[in-house]
Parts: sequence; C-alpha cells; structure tokens
Amino acid sequence: MNRRQGAEQARQEGMALVVTLLFTGIVLMIVASTSATLVTGSRSGGVDERRSYQALLAAESGLNTLTVRLNQRLTTMPYTGNTQADLQAWLSGVNSSSEATAIPASLTFTSLSANHFTVEARGGMNGATKVALQDFQLTPAFLPPGLRARAALTSLPAINANGSAEITGRSGSGVITTLSAAASIPVGATTASVTAADTTGLLLKDYVVLGGQTFRIDGISGSQLQLSSVPGPVGKALSLAAGSTVTVLLNAAAQTAASVTDPMTQRVSNAADFTVGEKVTVGGYAATVQAVTASAGSTTPNELRLDWLAGQPPAITEGTPVLRDLTAMRSGGAIAVKSTTNALDNFQMDGQNDCTQSAGKAVTCEGAADPLLGSNSSDPFFTQQILGLSDAELDALVPLTFPDASGNFPPMVNAVRRIRAQDFDAAVKNTTSSGVLIVDGDINSNVNGKTTFNGLIYFRGNQGGKFNGNLTVNGAVAVRGGPIEGITTDDTITDITGNLTVNFDAVKLRQIMMNARGNQRLAEIQGSWRQR
Repeated sequence: MNRRQGAEQARQEGMALVVTLLFTGIVLMIVASTSATLVTGSRSGGVDERRSYQALLAAESGLNTLTVRLNQRLTTMPYTGNTQADLQAWLSGVNSSSEATAIPASLTFTSLSANHFTVEARGGMNGATKVALQDFQLTPAFLPPGLRARAALTSLPAINANGSAEITGRSGSGVITTLSAAASIPVGATTASVTAADTTGLLLKDYVVLGGQTFRIDGISGSQLQLSSVPGPVGKALSLAAGSTVTVLLNAAAQTAASVTDPMTQRVSNAADFTVGEKVTVGGYAATVQAVTASAGSTTPNELRLDWLAGQPPAITEGTPVLRDLTAMRSGGAIAVKSTTNALDNFQMDGQNDCTQSAGKAVTCEGAADPLLGSNSSDPFFTQQILGLSDAELDALVPLTFPDASGNFPPMVNAVRRIRAQDFDAAVKNTTSSGVLIVDGDINSNVNGKTTFNGLIYFRGNQGGKFNGNLTVNGAVAVRGGPIEGITTDDTITDITGNLTVNFDAVKLRQIMMNARGNQRLAEIQGSWRQR
C-alpha cells in the first residue's frame, strides 16, 4: 500500500468514528428523552390513578355508611308506604338529613318498587369522578304466627281491678270477612272458589264456614279463596250472595279420627296458638294439652297431644272446632274486684261472668293463680308464651323506637313497635293506634284524654299506675312485671283502678297481629354493586 492509499484509509476511519459517535449520541438522546417522557407520564398517570381511586373511595364511603344511617332513620321516621312512589317520597328526605352533609359523596336514590331501590354514589377528588351503585331492600319485621293471648288482661303480678275497668271478650270463632261477589256451590261439590272482600286475616289450611258448610282453605291468591269441603262433599246446594259472611274457625281438627284414645295426638289447624298445660274443648269434651308440635308454614303436621279429663268423644271429624279456655283476666297471683254484683258484670268472656260472689261476699275470679303463668318475672318464658319469642329475639327483631326532637312519635298504624316506659303517653295518648306495642320498663301512667289502641299491648315491666280518662284497648293487654332491663324492684300489683276498657275479640286480634309489621330494616342486595 502506498502512502496516498494509507492516508485515504485513515481519513475514512476517522469519519466512521465521528459518525458512530454522532449516532450513539442521537440514540442516547432518544433514550433519555423517551425515559423522561415515560417517567413524566408515569408520574402523571400515578397522580390520575390516585385521584380516581380516592374518588372511588369517596363514592364507596357514601354507600358504606348508608345502611347504618337509614336504619337509624327508620326508627324515628318509619317507612309505611305500599307503592314505588311512596318509597321515592320517603327517600327524598335522606339527603336533607344532618348526617348527609358529612358524606364525601353525592347520593341519588331511585325507587324500583315499594321496597327496592338503587343508590348512585358520586365521589369526586381534584377533578376526578367515580360513580358506584348498589341496590338495597327494605324488609319489614313480622312476629311469629300464633294467637297466644289467653285473656283480655294477662298479668304475672296480682291484679287489682277495684276501679271502673271493664273487660269483656269473645274467644271462639267469628266473622272475619265477607264475599265480594256471589258464588254458587252445587250439592256434592268437594271444592269451590270464592272471592273474599279481605283475605288478610286468613291462613292456608284455616277452616271457614260459608252458608253452614265447613271448608278448608287450600289456596289464597289475591282475593280468591280455593276451598275444599270437609268432612265430605257439600250436603246441599249453596247460593251465596255478595256480602255473605265468612266465619273462621281459629282452631280446628285438621284430620278425622275415627276412634279416640286417651291420651291421643290430634292434628290441628294452628297449633302455635296453644300452650302446654292449658285446657281445651273438642266436641264438647275437655282435655289438657300435654305437648305441642307447631310448624306454621311447613308441610309438617301441627299437632296437640291431648289428655282427656272426663270422658272423650267417640270420634273427631275434620273441621271440628278446638276451643281454648279464655278468660277476661288471668294472673299468676290473686285478682281483686269489688264485692258487688254490678262490678262482677264488668269481667266477662263469651257473655259469662268470670268472677263469682258467694253469700259471704267472697269473690273468686276464674283466672286467678293460673299455674301456667307462675309468678317469677325474671323467667323469660312469659315473652315466649305471649309472642312466641325469647326476650333477646324480640329485642333483635323489634329495635327501640325513640321520639323525634320534638318528643313526638310517628303514627302507629298496623305496626309492631317497642318503646321505653317513659314514652308511653307520648306514643299513644289522644290517638287511635293499631298493632303490637311492647313497652320496656316500669310504667306509671295517667293517660288522660281519649286514647284507643287496637291490638296487643305488652308491658315488660310493672304497670303500677292508674289509667285515667278513656283508654280503650280493642284486643289484649299483657303485663310481665319486674325486674327486667336492669330494674331491680319486686313485682307489684297490676293496678287497673282507673278507666280501662278492654274488648277482646280473638278473631280481630288475630287479624291485627298477623298484619302488624315492625319497622322496616335495610339490607344490601348481594352482588348488585357496580361502577359506572
């Protein structure tokens, strides 16, 4: 290679080095720029993602606090509506509550039915917005089925009825509804379908009487009753006009027994109404209930184990009434009334005086010293006997309702409500209320004015005051006595020396208790959470 060629080669190698260095620099600049862009984008994306996440948390916090807030609101402002519009109207006040201002999300409520709604929670954070949705269900509390009251006034403590109280009642079957349309049932028919004006007080497998014929209810669909005649086909043609009465047999034999043993197990229509140890009458014969198998709402038979007291019927046909022994007053202790004939007329069941007076003016009342009641109010059996629940179960099912800021209670219509004893006057005074009222604690009340309660009032403490004015209970009253809820005083006399009127009608009371519902409780519908 000559000198010229060597110089040329050296020059080319120098240029290649420069080009390589330039290319490498450009690549490094691109890498650096890309890295800077990625880092900047990552930091920006992280900020946006954090904002979005915080916005979602804000939206979820609105949903998470809603159950507690609405359940608290339900105790002071119960929802009693029956339509989608009613629910929307009730929900419209939620955002105006003082608690709503502390929620970091805006809530929109949309009712979907009378007890089902959607909540849209919109959360925002530094310009980011997230929306979370959840469906909720309102469910009312209903007491267990069963008409367990066996007197117009039931009291564990002794009863002082030396005042102007009047207690009367009907214990057996009675008219529960009428037909809203005429019906014809031919002779020999074994089934029938009729349209009733009101079916709210009827249960499947109840026994009813129309036009002198007994039927078993095998289906209830709206106002339609699907009936089967018992104990056999219809004996004569029935032409029933609209307005014809439907009489319900509260308790009846649910199967035919061709022969009767002593003791025996008998299937009945509503075994939950009965208490072990009480006396019943079947076909004109008295028996003591030795055991109860109650399974309302299932296919398992409802049965009573009966021990006949003096003779027994030769047979029991399906639909035969099973009558409970109800009295005007029943107490675990003594019952004191005025020793005059007129005063004794104030305490009757089925038209018969429950208190009698001997020549020496000693007064004996049928329901006194009832061995089924006992006298120990600390024993929780009384609540079970009256309502079919333990005290703990009752407390969980029916939370306490408190007055609003003005000391007022919402109207009580077909409701199950539990209140403190000191709130009794505020809850019912000068009103007409209906349902089941549980009163916790000792009460000493002067209910002045005109007050009417349709249903059952259960005092879980002592009732030691006078009922002045006009207090009328169309239903029943039960008094457990103390101690309860931390009360340490001994049992006192249940004092009804004021003006108290209790009109017991077993059919109407059963209808009220069946349809009374407690405060609605709010629950999330599982699997309905979503984002938008």
